[in-house]
Amino acid sequence: MRWRRAVGGLAVAVAVVALLAFSVGWNEVLQNVRAANPVALAVAVGLGLVMLALRGVLMRQLLEPVDGGARGVAFVSAFLSGYFARSALPWGRSTGTPITAYLLSRNSESEFEDNLAAVAATEGFNLIGSLIVAVVGFVSYVALTGRTLDTVSGSVAIAGGGGLVAASVVAIVFHRGVARSASIRVAAYLESAAGKLPRIDGTRGVLTGRIDGFFRTLETIQASRRTLSIALAITTIGWMFNALPLYVSLLALGVDVPLALAFVCAPLASFGGVVPLPGGSGGIEVVLASLLVATAGVSAGVATAAAILYRLTTYWTHLAIAGCAAAVSVAGTRRALDRGG
Repeated sequence: MRWRRAVGGLAVAVAVVALLAFSVGWNEVLQNVRAANPVALAVAVGLGLVMLALRGVLMRQLLEPVDGGARGVAFVSAFLSGYFARSALPWGRSTGTPITAYLLSRNSESEFEDNLAAVAATEGFNLIGSLIVAVVGFVSYVALTGRTLDTVSGSVAIAGGGGLVAASVVAIVFHRGVARSASIRVAAYLESAAGKLPRIDGTRGVLTGRIDGFFRTLETIQASRRTLSIALAITTIGWMFNALPLYVSLLALGVDVPLALAFVCAPLASFGGVVPLPGGSGGIEVVLASLLVATAGVSAGVATAAAILYRLTTYWTHLAIAGCAAAVSVAGTRRALDRGG
């Protein structure tokens, strides 16, 4: 892992969040953060840790079909180290998937492409879970209060509709084998071109074999209704625990809102993570603070403080834990190399 890039990205992320607080009103945000109930924040941290654990359980569930997959301490180490890469590196949502797959294969007797399929499926289920919780939260809020959230109803519709369309397209492409056949054709062409280069031999079939293995594992996961049902339940519960720290952070600031509102805002705020900063920092805080101002009727200072506290009790806490696990893993690898040398 490129530690300098991670540290640099995190420094920029902190600067962006600080700029947000400064633009809203630094003194007001800081005053609200200082006034937050520490017991409530401790509860929020605990709830966030449950969410992190459920993310690991989800990935472990989807790794069941993988022969020789990582188990026990080896899996926990690989999962947390991969989670750190996903959270600390710019564009972590895309780069974290292959890094996690590599770490899982290195800590086990399984193949990289099999682990890549399981990790990719985990990311897909996490997206589905966020949409489910957002829709359930919106419907629950309307049913309980009799009011509609005009500000977020469009966002829920767009996110839910877009997610369903994307999921449908992906399902059709994979079900009909379009992605598999196209990928293998491209890989075969690349292998043929590489075989014509000097000093490159024995590459034919290597890339196509790995791609074929990736799709075989996805098909195995897809074929097990029990695995899919359990994974869907885990990711839905996990996203509920992802939203609970936001609800408790608001309570810590003395803001009493319906729990359903947190179920709506937390998943929608995650879409702000598309910004190329570690953990989507900056984008998530801006989106979440804007949603809270529009829906909870709080000031921009309170909303920004709630967004920062929510991220401190989830993202930054998880980053610290995963970072420690990654450091221990790297230190252990270096000691093993020194002994071998």
